[in-house]
Amino acid sequence: MKIKSFLLYLGILSSATGSAQQPADLANPLVNTVKPRFDFFAAASLPYGMVALSPDTHHGDLWNAGYRYNDPYILNFSHVHNTQTAGIPVMPVVGPCKALQGLAASKCRLSHEGEVAKPGYHKILLQDYGITAELTASQRVGFHRYTFPAAKEAHIIMDLTAALGPVKMLWGYARKKSNTEIEGYSLMAPTFRRKKNCTVYFAARFSKPFDKLNFWGVSATDSTAQELVKGALTSDRRAGVYASYYNLKKGEQILLQVGISFVSMENARMNLDKEMPDADFEKAVARAKNAWNDYLGRIEVSGGTRKQQVKFYTDLMHTAIGRRISEDVNGQYIDNTGPVSLVRSVPLTSKGAPAWHFMDADGLWGTQWNLNILWSMVYPEYGNDLAQTFLAYYRNAGVMARESWGGAQSYVMVGDQTTPLLAALMQTKQARFNKEEAFAGAYKNAFPGGIRDRAGYEAGPNPKGGGIDWYLKYGYVPYEIASRGDGFHRGGAAMTLEYAYQDWCIAQMAQSMGKKEDYDRFMKRAGYWRNVYDASSGYMRPKDTLGRWLTPFDPVATANSGGFATPGFIESNAAIYSYYVPQDIKALIQARGGAASFIQNLEARFKSAAGTGFAAEHGAHGWAWVDYDNQPGCHLAHLFSHAGAPWKTQYWVRQVKELTFGDTTAFAGYRGDEDQGQMGALSALMALGLFDVQGLADVNPSLEITSPVFSRIVFHLPNNKTFQIRTKAPAVGVDDTYIQSVLLNGKPWNRFEFPFSSFANGGSMNINLGPEPNKTWGR
Repeated sequence: MKIKSFLLYLGILSSATGSAQQPADLANPLVNTVKPRFDFFAAASLPYGMVALSPDTHHGDLWNAGYRYNDPYILNFSHVHNTQTAGIPVMPVVGPCKALQGLAASKCRLSHEGEVAKPGYHKILLQDYGITAELTASQRVGFHRYTFPAAKEAHIIMDLTAALGPVKMLWGYARKKSNTEIEGYSLMAPTFRRKKNCTVYFAARFSKPFDKLNFWGVSATDSTAQELVKGALTSDRRAGVYASYYNLKKGEQILLQVGISFVSMENARMNLDKEMPDADFEKAVARAKNAWNDYLGRIEVSGGTRKQQVKFYTDLMHTAIGRRISEDVNGQYIDNTGPVSLVRSVPLTSKGAPAWHFMDADGLWGTQWNLNILWSMVYPEYGNDLAQTFLAYYRNAGVMARESWGGAQSYVMVGDQTTPLLAALMQTKQARFNKEEAFAGAYKNAFPGGIRDRAGYEAGPNPKGGGIDWYLKYGYVPYEIASRGDGFHRGGAAMTLEYAYQDWCIAQMAQSMGKKEDYDRFMKRAGYWRNVYDASSGYMRPKDTLGRWLTPFDPVATANSGGFATPGFIESNAAIYSYYVPQDIKALIQARGGAASFIQNLEARFKSAAGTGFAAEHGAHGWAWVDYDNQPGCHLAHLFSHAGAPWKTQYWVRQVKELTFGDTTAFAGYRGDEDQGQMGALSALMALGLFDVQGLADVNPSLEITSPVFSRIVFHLPNNKTFQIRTKAPAVGVDDTYIQSVLLNGKPWNRFEFPFSSFANGGSMNINLGPEPNKTWGR
């Protein structure tokens, strides 16, 4: 991809100011930071970077942790912000050092005065200390620049056993390497999702020799931390180190570079030496910004409002921080799938770089309606990194994973979430993995002995909680699954629907590979959704092992059924899961009374949900008729097109885009759980006016057209071609929701979807928009 040459002349016109800006100037990391997930703020980071360097204001859990915009204090700056891994906190202070008393003892009031947060760079004032902190990063190295006031004493603290985000530490180690260098590690305790220990190693380089280096550990008689008076290292269950400087002059700067690795201290130093060969902070900031412009600039937009541009590039930024590389520059990564940790290696290219990235990644539950589409369109190497990571688990552990933390599998959510991604990359001709191996892994996961044996964090030695044996026996997963196994998310009807879609994805893989017998087998299973459809109620409904419908039954939560999920469903309810048949929407429409009835019922749901912004409160998904806070309903607004009313899709997609995802303040923007960047990806697709209900997993995939919010969109494609969308809208201030007509490569196009191949081969689309629906277009 030759992005850099295009960036030399890229100018995104702001309708508000008329000024030319690059994508990284528009993306705003502070959006939705009042109550974020621990892993979703990281300005000083690169796309998918191992290092995510950020201030932390709160620790203790995954949700509502890390950098919270309205918190009163900064506790530290730390280098790893993942769903289940964290590590290496740093805090600069002036005056007496209180490091041994814990992070809170050295806290500093959080001030937003003069704060700058852009992709690749964060600047913030530590008001109580008079220190200006600036942060940037490479892929595996965090780079700090601290500008101090005049101070008799100042200290830079590294508390290696402090709890960070959702992670507690079991052990810390540090040793002095020179008068400017320290190295060590933090040993992370297991978490609910990550069942094994995980170690993050570091090598730290200071620009100014220490006046004194101080270590602490635990007293031999109690758990009190104490100074190691003559120590040159520490290794303990409470351990840390701080560098002391005396008689600093006003404006004096100390630079700190911290390389990390999940393999060894030697690899952490190698990462540091390779990625930060000098101590030029400004050059590092420029490199980081260029990396973000390369990533964000693959989709060039102009027109719309400045707010829409800011939100669009913020959304794209989010797609690149929801998962992170975990291999070192030499390709080594840690494999914790067996009884002992092993060091394995990603193959290297002819230039000595890893051929693909082994990722720490939350699961792919629901990504068929967001990330899978975006990756297949514009970012195939990142989708392939995920695919290769989970296929590595298949080789290393015998089962293709659905989540990866600290080199070990995690059984979050349900089903085989990797299969829709594999299918999408294959059908869009973007797959860079071994297709036979991918099919074998997906095939194994679709039977007992595969990943579908487990559900909802299950980790026991004899898993049954996924119910795949019952699925094959009965043609559905009975609701008794709720009490089977040791995990959560045991919703039999939801499992049936998700397994049926994943079976369809396997069938599509089989068809494209000429495996007719397998195609027939899995297409039959793709129809199992009918076994949980209750025609008398018009909803998907849980059944027991005797084939009896769950009674009493309500499509949404009641006072007796709980708000997180209704019985038989997963983080949702029957009202939303009753639309979960992406593999055969036409059959679903007919089963639910035909197109007119389908449209009427679905629109009633959207009208009733407008007052809540089309999103439930996080954790209250069972109550919602429409819920764009969570994955199972991310496709609902696009279903009108499939029922013959594309103008209603255009209307409701635009409403969801603005009400649910339109905000650019610290208080909102994603309405809840911005899970791995999925809602960012969905918001971006809505702004672009492209989607696919089937997740591009069909043998002949198509893209669905809705009305973009921008007047010009240029996709810079992986094959060095471009696809351009131009819109012609009515006068400024006039509604431009509805598509009036479309030209595809200069010829009239009258269907609401067009072949993905027409997009991937490059070309153009011209869309005329207007304030009134054209009910003849797109049907």
